[in-house]
Amino acid sequence: MNRWGFPVTFDLNLLIPLHALLNERNVTKAAERASVGQPAMSASLAKLRRYFNDPLLVREGRGMALTPVAVSLLGPVDDIITRISDTVSLNARFEPSAQRRQFTVAASDYASIILLRPLLAELQRDSIDVELRIASLAKGFTEGLRKSQYDLVIWPPALPHEELDKFSSQLLFSDSFVAVVDRDNPDVGDVLTAKQLRTIPYVQIEAQSTTLADVRLKELHTPPNVAVTTENFTSAACLVAGTRMTTVIPKRLHATVGAPIGLRAVDLETPMPPLIEAMYWHPQNTANAANRWLREQIRRISLTLE
Repeated sequence: MNRWGFPVTFDLNLLIPLHALLNERNVTKAAERASVGQPAMSASLAKLRRYFNDPLLVREGRGMALTPVAVSLLGPVDDIITRISDTVSLNARFEPSAQRRQFTVAASDYASIILLRPLLAELQRDSIDVELRIASLAKGFTEGLRKSQYDLVIWPPALPHEELDKFSSQLLFSDSFVAVVDRDNPDVGDVLTAKQLRTIPYVQIEAQSTTLADVRLKELHTPPNVAVTTENFTSAACLVAGTRMTTVIPKRLHATVGAPIGLRAVDLETPMPPLIEAMYWHPQNTANAANRWLREQIRRISLTLE
């Protein structure tokens, strides 16, 4: 064993290819992740197979799967790479004025409007030259976070998602839910009752998962009279405008989007939990200077919302 704890026969240059192969389960994608050619990655895989006396990757249907030996390596290798990244990034600083960078954040329409839009306004006002790519919370978004395709994910921790438990996180801000109806809706007064929820046509939001509001209604056995289903809060609000329908959206979103299109907010007789948003990132990026800078900017914006 050498002083780092590796067998003397292990080539430390194979750590990065090993990490890429274990996470991507594909030679071509691993090569792209490690910024090397496919022949070089194939050669690294051959060396790793000889060292571990195991194929590591095996054909499974149209793709590749990890062998039991490879699965046992996944956690320890991730940990090693994270520790190395943390060590070399300890004193590094990200200077956006000198290092143009694209960040990718997976977020809902609500988080994009309430949290990321003010951030973009500040960056443009201060002439900070970074590019922000906002991705939807489509199925499998945790895979994108695991593969470092996303720098951050914004997600409400009250909606269970066991895969997110593997990632680092920080709470951001909270909001409350309100029912919204058209400004001229004659059927609803200042409060939307449970009985009205069961009779008035309702716009349900159902994308990656149901919203906290709809989960709460189900728990209280107050199923709304669903007339239409859509994928996000903003489209739900737009569908309600000019109709006798109703839906439940975050209060801040109503103030920003609902009121200008002719909606009014009404209190809910049915108690609703608060909506709390958090940001998640891969542990290997905790000390990464650019990722840390982005988290600091988002956290600063979130404090203005409390």
